[in-house]
Amino acid sequence: MIEDLSLQRRGGLTVQKPTRRPRPSLIWIVFAGGLALSPFADYLSVRAAHGFETAGGDARYSLFVRGGMVTGLLLFLLASGRTRLSSWHTALLPVLAIIASAGTYAFGDVTIAEFTQQTVFVLKVFSFFVCLAALSRMSDRQLERLEPIVRFTLFAYALAIVAGAVFSIDMFRSYWAETQIRAGYKGIVYAQNEASALMIVGLGYTLLKVMKSGWSAWNGALSASIVLASCLVGTKAAMVGAVAMTCSYFYCRYGVLQATVRTLALIAVLIGAAVAAYVSLPGVRSAVDLSVQYFMYQHDHAGDGGVLTMVLSGRDVKFSTVWDDVASEGFVPLLTGGYPVVRYLVEIDVPDLVLAMGLPVSIYYLWGVGKAFVHRGNGAVPAFGKWFCIVLMATACTAGHVLVSAVVSPYLAMVAVLVERAAADRHPLTRGADDE
Repeated sequence: MIEDLSLQRRGGLTVQKPTRRPRPSLIWIVFAGGLALSPFADYLSVRAAHGFETAGGDARYSLFVRGGMVTGLLLFLLASGRTRLSSWHTALLPVLAIIASAGTYAFGDVTIAEFTQQTVFVLKVFSFFVCLAALSRMSDRQLERLEPIVRFTLFAYALAIVAGAVFSIDMFRSYWAETQIRAGYKGIVYAQNEASALMIVGLGYTLLKVMKSGWSAWNGALSASIVLASCLVGTKAAMVGAVAMTCSYFYCRYGVLQATVRTLALIAVLIGAAVAAYVSLPGVRSAVDLSVQYFMYQHDHAGDGGVLTMVLSGRDVKFSTVWDDVASEGFVPLLTGGYPVVRYLVEIDVPDLVLAMGLPVSIYYLWGVGKAFVHRGNGAVPAFGKWFCIVLMATACTAGHVLVSAVVSPYLAMVAVLVERAAADRHPLTRGADDE
């Protein structure tokens, strides 16, 4: 049994009294266990999709791990008997969305398989609030003991992307042989867009830790690995999101002039490194040429040659197709939800959420997400929370796979809790503070 020594005065004398360190709560154990197992489960899912003979191509081990984690957290939260009224209101939202999907199924517009997938989709969306409630119940010490697991898993995800690029691991490619229209590596995450969102959120978490405790060897290594991985995923969102998150850190931590200089220096370094790699490494040159050909094809053939189509990778065309289908139903799904988005995703989070859950539920959901990151308070951390939310929503409204990803939810919740507690601190970190 590990013991701490606390000071206690008895009869004018100061004596040391051993005190037991509090045991991890069941909520902590479930959260830590689920988070620690997630990279391994994701690896098995990717391996299965790539042809794991004993599992089959459709195995989703990550779904069982994260589903068990969220279910366990929800049960222990309910058993604690300290659920807030606002939490009950939030819990009602996925129920309404699932009821709307059930109504669509009852009218014969979707199959039982699509209804099941839609239910999983809705539960994945609201897993963020379950993780947020669980982390909010933890003490500062419990959060501190959880953070090594958070950093380790983020490092594992980033390292898998880097290793995939260095060793040309086919299983870790963003686009496999028969569909390799672009270059990039997603590592052990099932989909490259989720890998992009995870790298953006992971970098935000790492920079938040730097803002709170200063630079260290571990923070530096994790930040560098995530930035490098973001450049290797092969998506515009990962690269632009990483730059945007880093610039947000600069402008929250330093004055405008110094932040601008650092931003320009960062962009110059990234461009210089990219040019040097393109000129000196044939593999990089062929990968870049492949991606350029893909984007030029999008510009010339999709969406009547529109730049927007190229920027959104054809998502505007998907939105137009879905919009025509919704219009044929009198736009009723916009209000009630229940539209089978799993049949044909727009891959932009906000339209997909509105179609699946209805506009009223979606507005309440997005308001709750924004409130989790935006807090009143002075200092760099509350300001970073606001910018983090802006980058997050910009990614969700262009590249998608942020708010609807169960992979990202635990890390989003961790950032939200750290920002909230820093905003409540009476002695917040001030802007312009020197790095330690």
